[in-house]
Amino acid sequence: METVRKPLDKDRIKEMLASEDQSTRIAAFRALCMEKFEAAEELFQNRVEPNIEKYRKGDMTLRLTDDKGNPLKNQKVRINQIGHDFKYGANIFLLDEFSTEEENVKYREFFHQYFNLATVPFYWKELEPEQDKPRYAADSYKIHRRPAPDLCVEYCEEKGILPKLHCLFYDKFIPDWLPKQDEAEMKRLYEKRFAEIAERYKGKMYEFEVTNELLDEWKWDAQSVLCSKRDTPLWAYELARKYFPEETLVINESNRTPEIGEQDYRSPYFLFIDGLLAKGASIDKIGIQNHIFCSTRFKQEDVIWNYLQYFDPEKLLNGLGYLAEFGKPLEITEITIPTFGEGEEAEQLQADLLNRLYHVWFSVPAMETLVYWNTVEGMAYRRPDGASDENRVRGGIFHRDLTPKKAALELKRLFTEEWHTEAELTTDENGEITFRGFYGDYTAEMNGKTAKFGLHKKDPSAQELKI
Repeated sequence: METVRKPLDKDRIKEMLASEDQSTRIAAFRALCMEKFEAAEELFQNRVEPNIEKYRKGDMTLRLTDDKGNPLKNQKVRINQIGHDFKYGANIFLLDEFSTEEENVKYREFFHQYFNLATVPFYWKELEPEQDKPRYAADSYKIHRRPAPDLCVEYCEEKGILPKLHCLFYDKFIPDWLPKQDEAEMKRLYEKRFAEIAERYKGKMYEFEVTNELLDEWKWDAQSVLCSKRDTPLWAYELARKYFPEETLVINESNRTPEIGEQDYRSPYFLFIDGLLAKGASIDKIGIQNHIFCSTRFKQEDVIWNYLQYFDPEKLLNGLGYLAEFGKPLEITEITIPTFGEGEEAEQLQADLLNRLYHVWFSVPAMETLVYWNTVEGMAYRRPDGASDENRVRGGIFHRDLTPKKAALELKRLFTEEWHTEAELTTDENGEITFRGFYGDYTAEMNGKTAKFGLHKKDPSAQELKI
């Protein structure tokens, strides 16, 4: 018998949001934010979960042999996934940014335990505050939330996680010393910046974001003459390909997935990408943000209504489906999921929303990367004039004391338990085992010996492994 769901009583919800009782308010937020997810049970059963099974896993036949190539027959072997091909990360803007060594050690410890990718800040304003004196070196002087790139890359190499560059051309955060109204000189200096970064970091980054939030540039307080020029985006990608001929180049834009889901091929971001590709722009990957900034300026209960589209799985899947038609990999580059209050109930709602959203995104065949943004409460970006403060969103997934919130534990559980493969099998007469697992790196253990192998989408589905 089909369940008939009653529409939410908005007047009652508004009353609950205005309540002085926190549990009542959180119950109202839960009803609003989870409504579309709960109504989409069939979507999750018939599309989301089957797509995860189909696109995130592969079949593998392993033939296990001894050093002489003889099959190891009728032997128990334990396989265990030790790494994901899928990239799940966060920005690493707080690396060694705390006031105590104890906090810095805690941050360094949790980051690589929870993420396999890190977004490294290359904002020009803080990377080169004084002309010709860039802060690349690990021992550069400190600027809040802008750790030196070398420091970040060294940490990533040490911990076995991948760094990504954010970003090459972003006219919103540019140094004061730039001649902002001199087009020719701005282009010369941007080219100098690209060349220096390429010389130092080419081959060391997982990917390079080239442009960021260009569809919002008209709202920026600080920008150069380049922002108003029609061909600036194409010029930026041509310049990037010149200096990064073999690297993955990413286009990144602000929150627009539900908008694309509604406006389809007529949405600004779709048309923007379409136009750039038609002109020959070298774009390898399409990135889009998912900041649910509810609210950086006002009370959450007053603006939640404007953000409900970001909790609509059908709109999200439709929007990403249109972007996938370009035939490029996709990435959610910056994720913020709010916490609607304090305490267990509020944290549980944030974790539940993370679970649903990550399931939706992980099920999209073209999706390759998910990047959470601000990890630690109270340490997010705030405008100097106070007009916007991302800390009001309570979007961190770690408390200020660097202990994990429920959302962090849920993210870790997804990639180390639910979307993780391990099994104990017995080889047949040919020394073979067959299994289906999530794409990534594995170990096989038999009789106290261990060997590594990989299950990757483009690799052969049958391998021989000496152990």
